[in-house]
Amino acid sequence: MKINIQIIRLVLTALIIHFCFYGFSQRKSSEPVIISNNQDINSVKTPNDTLLPGNLPNVISPEYVLIPSDNGGYILGTNGWNDKCKCQQFKVTYKYHIEGAIFWFGYKRADSAGLVKFTIWDMDGTDGTTHDTTGQSCPGTPFVSLSDTTINIDTSSNLQQAYVIMFPFPVLVINDYCIGIDLSSIKEDSIALVSTNIGQGGNLELVWEKWSSNNKWYTLQGAQWDSGTIDVDAMILPIIDNTAGCIESGEFISGMKLTQSFPNPVEDFLTIQYELEANQDYSSLEIINLDGKRVYFNDHINQLKGIHQIVVDVSHFNNGTYIYILSTSEARMAKKLLISR
Repeated sequence: MKINIQIIRLVLTALIIHFCFYGFSQRKSSEPVIISNNQDINSVKTPNDTLLPGNLPNVISPEYVLIPSDNGGYILGTNGWNDKCKCQQFKVTYKYHIEGAIFWFGYKRADSAGLVKFTIWDMDGTDGTTHDTTGQSCPGTPFVSLSDTTINIDTSSNLQQAYVIMFPFPVLVINDYCIGIDLSSIKEDSIALVSTNIGQGGNLELVWEKWSSNNKWYTLQGAQWDSGTIDVDAMILPIIDNTAGCIESGEFISGMKLTQSFPNPVEDFLTIQYELEANQDYSSLEIINLDGKRVYFNDHINQLKGIHQIVVDVSHFNNGTYIYILSTSEARMAKKLLISR
């Protein structure tokens, strides 16, 4: 009988250890909710200096989805696991400044005026878990954070209404970093980010989440969502200060250059110059305000190789800061402009 009791104890201990280390393998998703996919999305959702999230530049026909968690909520948002943070990692090949970010939220419910903290993290953490190893570099030191109530956050089915934040100061990045959301103060509210569809993340493991149970970081695969098969990129899009990058040095970035609009500030007519390294299948220029609303869109601009110039009448725009976005079939870039009269 004593032997049997010892065996039972050993079995129970093994089960406890297994659950502690592998219990999160039960994290499962439900069927993704497909978001409408059209050219407007492709042109609007990337107001940055060619820093498309993760594998997105390689995806020929990206699908945009909300991925529910089977225990309630969404994988990239609030859910039954009470995850604290969700963020997208960006690879850095040259230093630049980040002035802000655009977030594509597909769902929210605001019942308690909870807070969402928008944060840039340095990838200097050392206790991250990927799909097969621990102790990996992960989000660590916050560079900057900015909070807003859930009720103020915009959601959209096609990013005609994005949520834009501008950080209080530009953040210089010289190494990999993450941009994302801290949900630890969201209270009873709920929210969710749009992502590419499962399988479109290129197995790069660039989406991270922070657990409330142990305060540690895991990639979605490391967290064993659907046994480690959730492979996506989050629709978080950095706004780059190109004057601190290599645009002005005369180098092409992903086949394009974009100058600062002039005059800046502008009263009525602004001029934008850009250069394409090769002919493009598609090109557009759009302007959004800091509320994320599109105020100008033109998809009939020159898409041929060479230097081009566009004049835009902004005399009917309100005073304030705006973001203009040049999009082609290969890349996107964005810069700020100021309207002042």
